[in-house]
Amino acid sequence: MRQLRTGLPGSVFLLCLGLLPLVIGAVQEGQRTGSWILGGVWLLLLGGLALRIARTLWVGRTTRLVLDAYGAWWWHGREQHAVIPWASLAGVGVYWASKGDAKNGRKIMSLELCPSDDVTPSDPLLRSLVVPAEALRPGLPEHRYRLAIPTPASRRELAAAAQAHAPHLWFGEHERPYDCLGPLRHVS
Repeated sequence: MRQLRTGLPGSVFLLCLGLLPLVIGAVQEGQRTGSWILGGVWLLLLGGLALRIARTLWVGRTTRLVLDAYGAWWWHGREQHAVIPWASLAGVGVYWASKGDAKNGRKIMSLELCPSDDVTPSDPLLRSLVVPAEALRPGLPEHRYRLAIPTPASRRELAAAAQAHAPHLWFGEHERPYDCLGPLRHVS
């Protein structure tokens, strides 16, 4: 919800910035057709970007990650959800990375769920979470579930929750190079 509160004003600002050339053109007399066309193209570019940002934030507002005694539940929207039971996993941990200094840098983290068997999810929601990665230990598959966690979330709280529900699977927190985690497609 915090992303929605901070992102929507930026979208409105971009939309207003896109309208600016058209408003200036309407106020001034004697504008040529070319300036109106340029204003319209500018509005389409910035307005389209603003709408795309707003839509992404609006769709992601109901995405949740819940850890309980049964497993890791991932809700994407009000209707779609998937669960990865602890019994199907060989390891659970948190990977995190930062770029830049502690105050102004960008931070990302993910909950890594390493399955004990090969990953062949029939659920399209789970299929989108599977990423290739090195095996946790020999004999385990080279794919795992990676759930991106938004930056405002606390790494320590996430680690404590995962460790409390699956202490026998916990392999710890690991810092990785910033580009090692790859693109984090789904934010919880």
